[in-house]
Amino acid sequence: MSKVTLSQVLSQRRTVRNYSDASIPLDVVKRLIWAGQGITGSDGKRTAPSAHAIHPLRLYFLVNRVVGLEKGLYEVDLSDHGLKQLSGADLYPALTKAAIGNPQCIMDAACIIVICADLLTPIQAFADQKPFGSRGVRYVYLEAGAAAQNLQLQAVAEGLGSVWVGGFDDETTANVLGLRGPLAPIIQLCVGYPASTE
Repeated sequence: MSKVTLSQVLSQRRTVRNYSDASIPLDVVKRLIWAGQGITGSDGKRTAPSAHAIHPLRLYFLVNRVVGLEKGLYEVDLSDHGLKQLSGADLYPALTKAAIGNPQCIMDAACIIVICADLLTPIQAFADQKPFGSRGVRYVYLEAGAAAQNLQLQAVAEGLGSVWVGGFDDETTANVLGLRGPLAPIIQLCVGYPASTE
């Protein structure tokens, strides 16, 4: 992989919805995960900023075409970027149906990184800040946006294309992923090698 500058990655970042059938190497997936929520020091700080270092984000990973991984749903262990398989079921159709407009990019992606968050802990941590009860949620969305941008920029550096999916039925999507409160899905990032028509 040739080295690219941040300026080059920023200038090349585009929304990519059409993907080839190529599989993504596992080491590339691990670099994506690190970019989104990698631990950067002994103090537990991460690649994306977190208000009061609460770090409410959790990453889930749906595999369609990744070298060395079976299809299915995985939970990401941020301490070592390990992937624990939670299900071997093909969840892509149900996830597509839960999204607004049934976007084909979900079905076609080599993998989908779902950024989820514990919404309760930040609400409680910032309950004394106006607007009362919602400040913590705002911080969660800011953090999720930063993590998603990091993921998308790393994808560009790896020669991958990606698109954010933010329009989905939250409850249905949580059920598809098997999430339990207080975890909620925030952003889905579809990833794959761009189709030659892009």
